[in-house]
Amino acid sequence: MLGCCLLSPFGFVAYNFSSSLGSLLPLISLSHALPFCFFLSFCFTVSITLRYGYYGDSCILLGPASSRLMKTSSVFVKQLQVSNKDNNQVILHAFNEKPELSSQTNWTVSNLCLVEAYKSKGISLWLNQGSTIRMGWEAHTTSSLDQLHGMVIKGEKKFKLPQAKQTSFPNAMALHKIVNGKEAEYKVEEDNMYHMGVLNMNARNIILNMKVNVSAKVYDTTKGKKMCSTANGSCRLSFVFPNTQYVIFTAPGKGDGGSYVEISFLARVLTYILLLGALMIVVYLILKFLGVYDGGDRNSRVTVDATYRTSDVVARQTETEPLMQVETNRWTYGTNAKDDEEEDSGASSSSSEELYDEKLCCICYDEQRNSFFVPCGHCATCYDCAERIVDGESKVCPICRRLIHKVRRLYHN
Repeated sequence: MLGCCLLSPFGFVAYNFSSSLGSLLPLISLSHALPFCFFLSFCFTVSITLRYGYYGDSCILLGPASSRLMKTSSVFVKQLQVSNKDNNQVILHAFNEKPELSSQTNWTVSNLCLVEAYKSKGISLWLNQGSTIRMGWEAHTTSSLDQLHGMVIKGEKKFKLPQAKQTSFPNAMALHKIVNGKEAEYKVEEDNMYHMGVLNMNARNIILNMKVNVSAKVYDTTKGKKMCSTANGSCRLSFVFPNTQYVIFTAPGKGDGGSYVEISFLARVLTYILLLGALMIVVYLILKFLGVYDGGDRNSRVTVDATYRTSDVVARQTETEPLMQVETNRWTYGTNAKDDEEEDSGASSSSSEELYDEKLCCICYDEQRNSFFVPCGHCATCYDCAERIVDGESKVCPICRRLIHKVRRLYHN
């Protein structure tokens, strides 16, 4: 059974039609199947984009007293749902305009940790532009401080295991104002995820006390239009169509590291359906302009019985015609000599008449052949007779009996 599918973010909803596939296969050509295949491929692409694309479910990183901005379009997103997997409270503020990054908060994290040989130990945070990181570390043995290096890595990349003789680290960012190998300071120049910690280049494990002081830039949330919190579980924010929404994720100033928040978007399905329909109309018009697909009634009303009937006629004609023409031997003396002379005298005139007849329409024998059929390409009729054939019920070429899609005119010089 043939069917068509309607896209939704929850899957495909199928609608079956009571039509036999076997009876329609002879009528489906490559030009008719191309838009249908494009439609199915586009449905699959849009469904994957809804599930795993720009507005797909994701997990974002926050930090103590962190403030992270996210821009969403209410044209494509109807609702935002947030749940905190670390069971920490996260507050969401929604704005119609982008808030200012004007506030500042300070917090400190201190950890006593064991750093293995040629490995690193640190924390991951989200920081905004203008924030400042100050790191300090103290070890029980002062002789090992020269082989301890502070590191800040921007982005998704984690700490890599260095080799014993490795002295440079391409993923690490430069630390400014290094004092006696025990303190470091770094200025954040871009909103991003930052991994900060200490790298142990000694050949043995070291126990140290790492202290991180962060002066973080945060957004002003006093002018928020909507607010929700994950204190009692997951929370939801609904967006008004069709405004652009700015959402601020704010974490409390507690904890000793970053926490992850799960976010999911409820798509506005009507928008995707309208975009899909508009795109299909554009593709149809392009294909129609290029002559690949003609969806009018003029070339689509063909019955299967007519196709089978014409094929049977061609088959019967082929079976009755001999493979080789039998020629009779004629003697050039006696009573046949006079007939041969008459045939020779009329040979020149008959050849010219046959040549003239080949240029005439095989239907009306009045006009010249000035058209050809698509897709077979035979030029056998005038344009008026070709139009009558296409407008009729058979719609088959008078030469090869193939199905005619359209007629093109020839212009003679």
